[in-house]
Formats: sequence, structure tokens, C-alpha cells
Amino acid sequence: MTGKGRRTAEKTVITPPTRGGARTERGSLRIAYALIAPGAAYLVVIFLSIILLLLSYSFRTEQTSRLVAPFDTGTWSDALADSYNLGVLWTTLRVGAVVTVLTVALAYPIAWCLLRVRRWWVTGLLVFVIFSPILVSVVVRSYGWMLLLGRGGLLNDALGGWLYHEPGVILALVHVELPFAVFPLLASVRNLPPGVLEAAADLGASPVRRLRTVLLPLTAPGIVASAQLVFALTVSAFATPSLLGGGRVTVLAQSVYQNIQQLRWPLAAAQALLLLAIALLVLSLFNRLSRIVDVRQRTTEGGRAQ
Repeated sequence: MTGKGRRTAEKTVITPPTRGGARTERGSLRIAYALIAPGAAYLVVIFLSIILLLLSYSFRTEQTSRLVAPFDTGTWSDALADSYNLGVLWTTLRVGAVVTVLTVALAYPIAWCLLRVRRWWVTGLLVFVIFSPILVSVVVRSYGWMLLLGRGGLLNDALGGWLYHEPGVILALVHVELPFAVFPLLASVRNLPPGVLEAAADLGASPVRRLRTVLLPLTAPGIVASAQLVFALTVSAFATPSLLGGGRVTVLAQSVYQNIQQLRWPLAAAQALLLLAIALLVLSLFNRLSRIVDVRQRTTEGGRAQ
């Protein structure tokens, strides 16, 4: 280093942030909070009002839309103890779990291929095939599956017994939810450390062991986020189970609609709250699992760094 450069480096002083800068930052945050507060308060008030209204309807048995009615817990007993309603609840959870597992299992290799394929036209074709269905209505896609699985359809001979049965509903829901499962996995696969799989291969790990001990643990947050999103969308699905189920496969969202049509307001309100409670419970469990995965990853990275 020359004498002039040495003198310049010696004169360079890192100045701490001034109080004026901190005040400016706090002022910007206050402005942002002030802009967000009206919209957030509006959404909170509307959401709480709807929840309270549903609660008021669920604790009654009188078939009326009046806000004031005798308090009764018989509707909740019917929603939680009746064999038909319990069957609807079990079908909703079973379909949600199966669709989540199948969708994430299909989305994972798709996300991997989208980031690893070298030819641009192959990547473009995969992106078009996977994400273009989002631009089409769910009702249209469901009718398309009805044509494929119905009489004269391309899949009628192989899967002829699936239309108006649970396997057909699951197949259509996997197709509907697949793009939403790929998004979180793409971000997780993209953040993989470069050369980690090659290093594992150099150390003698087989492809299965690389998948089990390296790839899956590093992309676990994306898997959890993908499963969380797919399950939430599946348990609240209405159009696809209604069309593909043909009245033989009934889920909670469909049952709520049917009860509203029959003016069974209390039971519809109780089932709507039950669906919301299930979704929130499962999402909270996924959040807890995501935190556990993050802690384990940080612990592992800290141990490797030491």
C-alpha cells in the first residue's frame, strides 16, 4: 500500500448512526402503521362480527334468522354427535390428508426439475403445464375431470369407477392444488447450498441416502409450508367435491351450503365454525412443526460451524 493510500485508510472513520436518522426511521414506521391501521381495524371488526354472528346462530335450535332467540346447545350436540355429521367431518379430514400427501409428493420432484433442467424450452413447457391451470376457473377444471372420468372419457376405461366417488374427488383436488404446492418448494429448493449433493456423493452416499439425510432435511421448511397451504385449501374446497362427488362424497363446506339451502341456520353456523377451528388447529400444528424444523437446522448448522 502506498503512503497516500495508507493515509486515506487511516482517515476513514465509521460513524455511528445519528439520533436524527433513528428519529426518521421511527417516524417512517409510525406513518406506515397509521396507513395500515384503518384497513387492519376494518378487517378485524368484520371478522369478529362474523364470528360472533355465527356463534349466536350456533347456540340455538330455532330455525329462524332472527338475531335474538332462545339459547340452546342442541345444535352443537347434533354437529358433534350425529353419525352423519361425524361422517362428513371424517371425510373432510381424510380427503384433506390424502390430497396433501399426494400433492406434496408430486410437487417436490416437479420443483426440483424446474430448477435443475438446463434447456430453457423444457423449463418453459413445464411452467406452462403446471401453472396455466391457475388461470382457469376451478369449476371449469372440475367439469373437465368429469368429462375425462365419465362415459366416453379418456380415463373412463382405466378409472371408470372413480367418478362420483372419493378417488375421483381426490384426483381432481390434487390437480387443482398442485400449483400452490410447487411455489413454496421452489423457494426451498432454490436456497439449497451449492454443491451439497455433490459433496454427499463424493463421500459415498447413495441417491436414497442423499435424499433422506441431505435433501429432505434441508428443504423441510418448504415441505411444511407446501403441506400447510394445500391442506387449508383442500378442507375448504367446495366446487370440486360437489361436482366430482355427485352427492356421494360430502365435505364440511358442501354440508354448510346444503344446510343454508334448507334454512338450517344453526347447524350451518356450527359446521362453519367447526371448519374454521379445524383449519386453525391444523395450521397452528404446521407452524409448530416449522419452528421445530428451523431450530433443528440452526442447531445442525451451528454444530457444523464449530
